Amino acid sequence: MLAALLLLPFGGEAKASNILDLYRELQRLLPAGFPTYTIDSSKRPPSASGGALYGARARVSLVMDAANGYLRITDRGDGDEASGFVTELAVWTGPKGQPLVGLSEWGVKSGAPFAGRVRFYARAGGTWRLVTGRVWPELDRDLCQTEPQEVVEDTSAWEGLGRAITLLPRKGRTAEVWCVPPSPVAGQGMALEFDPAIGAFRKGPALAGPPQWPGGVAPP
Repeated sequence: MLAALLLLPFGGEAKASNILDLYRELQRLLPAGFPTYTIDSSKRPPSASGGALYGARARVSLVMDAANGYLRITDRGDGDEASGFVTELAVWTGPKGQPLVGLSEWGVKSGAPFAGRVRFYARAGGTWRLVTGRVWPELDRDLCQTEPQEVVEDTSAWEGLGRAITLLPRKGRTAEVWCVPPSPVAGQGMALEFDPAIGAFRKGPALAGPPQWPGGVAPP
């Protein structure tokens, strides 16, 4: 099924609730590892709060681009000295309407990202499955020259964070991966291009740094 996936942006106001619906569905069905931030869509613009790291004390902001199937939650912790956490969710649809969801999470300390992890989920037969190994290459060792981290369904918070940080695309289908210290090649990046012919991402061209971190986060 995944080999047939063709990633396409959501597009159109008719899809406005889909990314939020999918976020809440995954949150409900995968309670052990999926982000726990609460998104309040009754407000304009919508807002986020809470989370497993700092709970009600967290200073949280939300960017939700419904038309492109993308959201970003930035948790700045409970004080100026706290480590922050950024969560990105990007959603694409296959030719039969089946969703593929990318979840990228990365920690921030003193204004700079220091570690991250990425997961991909697909739904088949009414069940969400973790499919990262089938659609995404291993980059900790190959790109960043660091030891790979184990990331499973119930990995959460500060667990399983490696030195490769993935920026999911707000538009289009090409992601970026950047290495951060203490990787010996910190600042090196690579584009990851989705190939619909094989239903997986291919390694693309090298990227010149410094990375343009979203949300005003400083480069390493």
